[in-house]
Amino acid sequence: MPNRNIHKGMILGAGLGTRLLPITERYPKPLVPVLNLANLLHTVALFKRHGIREIVMNLFHLPERIEEFVKDLPKADFDLCFSKEPVLLGTGGGLKKAQSLIGDSTFVLANCDFISNLNVTEVIQSHFAQNAWATMALLHDPERQKLYSPVGVNEKGQLCSLPRKKTAQPTQEGIFTGVHVLEPEVFSFLEERPSGINEVLYPALMEKHPDKATGHFLKNAYWFDTGDVPALWQSSMALLNQLSLPNSPLLEIISSFGPVYKERSPGIWCTQRSQIPSYVKIQGPTLIGEGCRFEEGVEIGPYSIIGDRCSLEKNARVKNSVMLSFSNLGENSLTDGSVVFEGRAFSARP
Repeated sequence: MPNRNIHKGMILGAGLGTRLLPITERYPKPLVPVLNLANLLHTVALFKRHGIREIVMNLFHLPERIEEFVKDLPKADFDLCFSKEPVLLGTGGGLKKAQSLIGDSTFVLANCDFISNLNVTEVIQSHFAQNAWATMALLHDPERQKLYSPVGVNEKGQLCSLPRKKTAQPTQEGIFTGVHVLEPEVFSFLEERPSGINEVLYPALMEKHPDKATGHFLKNAYWFDTGDVPALWQSSMALLNQLSLPNSPLLEIISSFGPVYKERSPGIWCTQRSQIPSYVKIQGPTLIGEGCRFEEGVEIGPYSIIGDRCSLEKNARVKNSVMLSFSNLGENSLTDGSVVFEGRAFSARP
């Protein structure tokens, strides 16, 4: 089979992010930080690792915030253009509206509310080998399967079972990662109206062209959901563990779009411009952003992520928590197992 490279991708970024309220009243979902890096840029980094640098993104909620954010990026070695939606069109209608920006070549479509090291190139190769029009990237994870609706394939790798469509008993089931490889033929199944790609495109293919809808199961990949507050917290805690592993790409990723993070001492990462007084007690794994203010008696960690320009007042203690940028903890406060947004701590333990 010839080597076929894909250079185009689309990120679905128009959603309201209601499961992340009240955070998404201020941040559009693509800009919610994970390991102090906007979720959008984690997806961009995944695309770039697999040669995809021409990217389309649809916008609806707080679009000007995303445009300003991208314009101000100091290291933009990729092309990102926007498809603005005056009415929220969903994943299916939003994709159809962006057709002219995507063009007539094979492309990768991805959500913007996950963090993963999945091998996109492997999914692309499977897509071409199967001569498919649409391929879902899937993971087999019995532990987490109960949290997600299963997607199933038959013995040929063809999709045969979705939450709302079943054409045969699957031989293998797993979690859909939010990543697709798609051919331009899929646009003929979509309309520029509110709809979901998984509710419109795939059921139509399974019914009329069953050999053109496939699923590829990946191995040796991590995948973390960031679509709601508990998932954001759980994923952040797990990603701190990933950051601790030898040769982890995460340190390079979170440093590739701005300030460079380095391991100041074992399990404690911060930037060169991070000012941390010697009286602050820190236990790793912990990630600390820039411009923070720490008063006497502050204790941080283990398992803490402190965003940029946070404020921790006298004797404040934080562990097993994520503080988003510009958040603050009051004097003598204890925060454990929470996501802190501005002046409020939201318990996030399942």
